[in-house]
Order: sequence, then structure tokens, then C-alpha cells
Amino acid sequence: MPGPMRPRSARASGSDLETCSLKPTLCDTERVSDIWKQAGRRSREFDESAVAYDTYRPRYPDEIFDDIVEVGALRPGARTIEIGAGTGIATAALVERGLEVVAIEPSDGMRELAQDKLEDRAQFRGGTFEDLSQDESADAIVAFSAWHWVEPRNGLDLASAVLAPGGVLAVSWTEVVSWGQGDFEERLAEITRSPWLKSVEEIRASVEPIRDDARFEEVAVRCHRFERELDAETFVGLTRTYPGFHTPKRDARYRQLIDNEFDGSVTRTEEALLYLFVHVDTTS
Repeated sequence: MPGPMRPRSARASGSDLETCSLKPTLCDTERVSDIWKQAGRRSREFDESAVAYDTYRPRYPDEIFDDIVEVGALRPGARTIEIGAGTGIATAALVERGLEVVAIEPSDGMRELAQDKLEDRAQFRGGTFEDLSQDESADAIVAFSAWHWVEPRNGLDLASAVLAPGGVLAVSWTEVVSWGQGDFEERLAEITRSPWLKSVEEIRASVEPIRDDARFEEVAVRCHRFERELDAETFVGLTRTYPGFHTPKRDARYRQLIDNEFDGSVTRTEEALLYLFVHVDTTS
């Protein structure tokens, strides 16, 4: 099984969404408010695919973590709570920047894998962010492809209680710009009889309750593009970490397509989005 690949920059990344090819737009609030209710089921599914998730899911560009530290003015030792740490993909990058990370992950399988990798360099806890005591304190709260699993009202109340004024709330996720070069996307659509999803509206819209909350001020938005070259086995492994209808027959067609028509590999282009908020003092 191939190891995880670090992203390489496809071009100079910009400082805001004007450089993104996919400008986030909102979906209706009813869909936003409901997606967190699926968190328990998805956690159980992640348990079953922890190793594959760690192997195939993208690594965030280094610039994302540098943005969090720089814009958030986080010094070494800054206490950082990570929501939905998964297998520690982002946790490791946060620790490398000298942050004191409390990584919360409800999936036992994912959390154990993260602990095996990072040992005592981060503090791992089970349960959900909403289980956290309001007596906790942090300089930053970060969520990588995880904030949409948090119940918005309770999550924001807890974040406001945990963060001191000036504390940072960072929400980040990735979106697909292109599944592959040439007519690869069209050929995929022929196999599945529908276009391939590139973004999830509920994830995009999960930041809206934060933007509407007077306790949090949006201070920066960042977008960084990166690429990964995927051989046939890696492509199939990656697609199987996402929800959807997977069959051996369909996987075999993906392999055949990549090996026979795309010289054994495709270049997947993605963008990592980051929204940074500062907790403001509304008592004065």
C-alpha cells in the first residue's frame, strides 16, 4: 500500500478567495443544520476505514498551517484544540509548528492510529467537541474538514467559552478543482452515469453561522492550490474513503481507464480553503 503523499504547489497561491477557481456559495440553512446529525454514523464508518483514510486522504499544504500561526499570532506552546483530528494528518503539522495540541476524535480507530504516530507529542481525547467542558481554555480552535460535524449553536457557545478574547477559530477543508487531466472527468462520468462531485455545499455553508455570530470576527480567508499524481490503485483507494456506491466491477473500470488511456496515472488538482475568525469581547 503506498504511503501518503505531500502536496506540491501547482502555482503561487493567493491571499483570498479571488484566487480560488471555486468560489464558495451557500446552500439552504436547513441542510446546513442537519448534517451534524450524521456525525455518529460517519464516525463509525471512519472506524472501519482508518488505515485507508490515513493512506489516501490529501495532506493540507504547509501554507495553511503557516497562515493559522501567522494570522492568529500563535506563539510556540499556544494551546490549540483540534476538532475531529482523525488520524492526525493535520495534528502532526500543528505539532511541528510548536503548538500544544489537544486533539479530539470520536472514532476509536482513527484516534488510536493518530496516537501510534504521534505518541505523546499531542494529547488525544475521545468524544466530540461538544463534550468538552466550558472550563477548558485555548488560544486557538482548529477544524480540518470537521466543523460541519459540530452542532452550530452549541459549538459556537462552547468555542466562545473556551477562547479568550483574541483567540482564533480556524476552519479549513479541501475541494476538487479537477479529478484529472484531459477528458478524464468526462470518462469517469460515463462510468458512473453522473458528474463527479467536487465540493460539498454543507461544508461550504458550515462557516455561515460563525460569520453571523457577533462573538466572532472574520479576519482572513485563504486559498491554496495543490496537486497529487495518482496511479490507478491509489485513485481507487482514495475514492473508497468517500461515501458512495463502490463495487469491484466499477473499481476495475477505473483501473483500466487510468492504465490504458492515461498512461498509468492522473493528476488530481485540489484547493485548500481556510477561514480565520477571532473571538471578540462583546461584554464591553
